[in-house]
Amino acid sequence: MVEDRASEFDFQRLRQIFNGAYIANGGYDRDSAVAAIAGERADFIAFGRLFIANPDLPERLRRNGPFNVPRPASFYAGGAQGYDDYPALDTASAAA
Repeated sequence: MVEDRASEFDFQRLRQIFNGAYIANGGYDRDSAVAAIAGERADFIAFGRLFIANPDLPERLRRNGPFNVPRPASFYAGGAQGYDDYPALDTASAAA
């Protein structure tokens, strides 16, 4: 899992006391998401930045990448740049 910031909140304690489906997020990649679900640390994983950079993320996860690198400077900047200019999987695979 990629960490931008240290968190003092005990997410695993929350997981233990919460009775519903637990959705984790916060810097997960494919391997850390699979490990979290396999280790019963989460029921589902939500992806944020990785989804912005890879609108076809479900297919990329199925095929184990490759993944576009997110460009945070373009997030929520008020225009289309950063939302519709990332290459799709077949385009990215052909360019690699």
